[in-house]
Amino acid sequence: MANFSESPNTYTPFFDNVSDDVYATTTDLVDVGDGGTTRYKSINNLQGLILGTSLVILIIFTNLLSLGAFAVEKRLRTYNNYFIINLAIADLIVGIIQIVGVIHTFLGYFPGGGDFCKVYLGLRNAMFSVSVVGVVVICIDRHKATYDPINHYMTRSKRKAVILNVLTWVISFGFWMSFATVWDFVVDANSGKSCLASFSRYPAANMFQTCLTFFLPLVVISVLYLRIYVKIKETVGGKSVNKHFKEVGGDGLSKSTSQTTVCSDLPSGGTMEMKGSSADVKVNEGNGGKAGKDDANGNRTTTANRESANEMQKATRTLSYIVFSFAIAWFPNSIIYFLYSIEPELIAYKNLPRDAKQFFVWLRFANSFLNPICYLVSQPLFRKTVVNMLCRPRRYC
Repeated sequence: MANFSESPNTYTPFFDNVSDDVYATTTDLVDVGDGGTTRYKSINNLQGLILGTSLVILIIFTNLLSLGAFAVEKRLRTYNNYFIINLAIADLIVGIIQIVGVIHTFLGYFPGGGDFCKVYLGLRNAMFSVSVVGVVVICIDRHKATYDPINHYMTRSKRKAVILNVLTWVISFGFWMSFATVWDFVVDANSGKSCLASFSRYPAANMFQTCLTFFLPLVVISVLYLRIYVKIKETVGGKSVNKHFKEVGGDGLSKSTSQTTVCSDLPSGGTMEMKGSSADVKVNEGNGGKAGKDDANGNRTTTANRESANEMQKATRTLSYIVFSFAIAWFPNSIIYFLYSIEPELIAYKNLPRDAKQFFVWLRFANSFLNPICYLVSQPLFRKTVVNMLCRPRRYC
């Protein structure tokens, strides 16, 4: 692979960071007529400025609106939606950080110093990773809820959701700040005005990070989602979840005579009300999975259950939209990254025009705008809250 920072005549024009480490440039090479010497001519990319600014505004506005909806409507702050809140925070920060990328696109060179560039690269990639790892965590949680609904419901709590969300940040920042920022500081890399990470100069390192940050999560997400889909189809026989739950008795449980059994594994050593072979456990998420009233002996009675049909349906529908938008937004950009790592000539200007490369770069960023749309489409209460916030803002003042 070409050394971008030292070889101006090679593939540097396709790697002057517009919004990514790999792609379109806002500079052209011109021959100054002095022994074939080549230098760069800066071009203010007005189109990139308009499109980039519009996308950044949409990302910031929609994610602020999402967080506002969760803030004003307490019923939205469920266990499942805590993962959505985490995605909204990450996507909001992606939009804010990309303001630097928009300026870079317009100017044709990075608007900060070398040290700022190194920190910026690690921070930007880490925020992307938080969003990706967050989707993986949602899939893992949905998979457990589908295949082990009783235990999932009994052990889940908002505290657990917060811990899992924090882990997505720890994993993402731990990897990217080391792989991008620390590496650049250790080798004292200087990419000039291009703002390129050191790993971009090495095919093996570039392929490694692409596989680890996209293809591996994509495989995990695809396998888990497929298993969830197959299980739901088997469970409801192709019917809607709501219809299935109504047919078997409101909560998806048998209507047979119930019996009460003491279960020491339940929160507070409460009681589990058994209906046939299924357990009906009602857990209040707000107190760490404990609910019910104290009996005469001072024991707290707790009922346990799997998710309600409505909750299961909303969570699965939201996951479906998020997974598909993630795949559509990330796949083209990651393929181009990977192909360039193998053979730069495949992504040369003659094979893939600058505008096409730039479009795929922005498409990846657009995932942070598509996520709030997914919440809006899949959750009626979220949609109603957002509409009320826009049409009747005084109601929440």
